[in-house]
Amino acid sequence: MELGELRSVQERLASRGGRIAAVSVDAPDLSRSVHDKLDLPFPILADVDRATLRAYGLVHQGAGPGGCDVAVPAQLLVNPDGKILWRRTARLIQDRPSPDAVWASIEPLLPSG
Repeated sequence: MELGELRSVQERLASRGGRIAAVSVDAPDLSRSVHDKLDLPFPILADVDRATLRAYGLVHQGAGPGGCDVAVPAQLLVNPDGKILWRRTARLIQDRPSPDAVWASIEPLLPSG
């Protein structure tokens, strides 16, 4: 799913007390540029050293240009205590669910609004 398509999920999630944060291996200035260009209603967090991605098991080692580690495309629903309530990991970078499919998966796991 493209970042801009997450706008509809963010709106529905916010109505239930949640929020989206994207995580990218790109440098902060590039993440900020993408955020501003797409006018996203949620932040893109720069994880240049991949610490967050490693903590969630979302690093594809050696799969990037020049053999660098890249992020595995994934969506996670994490509660305030850090517990993963839902996880969808793509097998291919093109494997992106629609916003409605993401919402259908996570909506039953959210507190009623």
